[in-house]
Amino acid sequence: MKKFIEFIIKMLELLFGFTKTKTNTNAMRYLLKEKTMNSSEQALYINLQKMLGDKYIVLSKVRLEDFIEVDTRGLSRNEWWGLRGKIKSRHVDFLICDLNTTKPILAIELDGNSHQTHKRIERDNFIDELYSSVQLRIEHIRVGSDFKQKVEKISTLLTDNK
Repeated sequence: MKKFIEFIIKMLELLFGFTKTKTNTNAMRYLLKEKTMNSSEQALYINLQKMLGDKYIVLSKVRLEDFIEVDTRGLSRNEWWGLRGKIKSRHVDFLICDLNTTKPILAIELDGNSHQTHKRIERDNFIDELYSSVQLRIEHIRVGSDFKQKVEKISTLLTDNK
C-alpha cells in the first residue's frame, strides 16, 4: 500500500507540478534589465541633468503615488480605493524637485508615437487635469524634438518662477 501511495504522489507531482519540498521556483524568474531608459529618455535625462542637476533633483520614472496622494476627507474606503487605482501604477517620465526639500516643481512627459492613440490621449488628459488640480506644472516634450533647446526653455521657466 505504501508503494501505491508513493506512486500516486509521484504522479500528482508530475501532472500538477507539485513537489514534496517547498522550493521557490519564481525566485529565479527575474532578470536585471540592461538599462532603465530607452534612448530618447536617456538623451533627455542627460540634457536635464546637465542643465538642472546643480540646482534641482532630476528623477526619472517616478510613480504618481510617490508624490500625489488621494485627499481622503469625506471619502468612503471604496471611493478612496477607486481614486487611488487611477494613480497607483502610473508614473511620470521625469520629475524635477527642489534640491533642498525634494518638493516636486515640474513634471515632464516625453511624448512618443504612442501618445497619438485615443486611449493614450485620454490618459494624458487625465494626467494633465490631475497635475493642474495639485498645482504641479507639466511640460510635454515630443520625441525627436531638440532636447537641449527644450531643457533650456525649462531652465528659464524654472528660474523665472522662483
